[in-house]
Amino acid sequence: MRNILTSILILCFIEANAQHWSDINADLGISDSLYYPTEIRIYAGPGITNYTSLFRMYKNEYDKWTAEFYEHWSKVDSTSELKTEKTILNSKSDMEYVYLNLFRSYIFELPNRSEIDWKLSERGVIKKEERRYSSKHKKTRTEWDILSKKSAALDGTSYFFRVKNRYKTNEFEFGNPFFYNEKYPEIDEPKYVCELIEIIRSEFEIWKK
Repeated sequence: MRNILTSILILCFIEANAQHWSDINADLGISDSLYYPTEIRIYAGPGITNYTSLFRMYKNEYDKWTAEFYEHWSKVDSTSELKTEKTILNSKSDMEYVYLNLFRSYIFELPNRSEIDWKLSERGVIKKEERRYSSKHKKTRTEWDILSKKSAALDGTSYFFRVKNRYKTNEFEFGNPFFYNEKYPEIDEPKYVCELIEIIRSEFEIWKK
């Protein structure tokens, strides 16, 4: 039953976030679908603020690369109005080289963080635990159980990746990758997500620490 409830919660979270990104796209005036033959979108947010950003890099049918950075401030009651900004970016290196670096860091293969949650915890120990099975009579019994310990960031940035080329597509969401990479450096997935973000930071000078 616990696993079923966890799966339901994860599905609800993914559906809610999908609607959030769709609303952001509408405010930014871009389509939900990836329009160009080769396109990369990386959404960053939301944290505890009303700010979300989007890095978008695409190659048109004439093999011309363009990189854009969108910033989005959601309306908050009467204290803050909806605001968006768009900036055309230039990369330090050739954009085809940047794209191949993202490709090499498995942007077309990485999964949602929810799919590897079983990796992002310390392996449980098996112990006997005393459990109450009758609240009315305060009766207890001793049972074997696996006691797991899982660390989670209380706040941080969630990244949503959507990518497409002529041969394949992928999309995945990964929250707090730097926290998990530091906590579990032996696990590949958070390491490669951090690589992807660091490539964008270095080449386009956005999302600075």
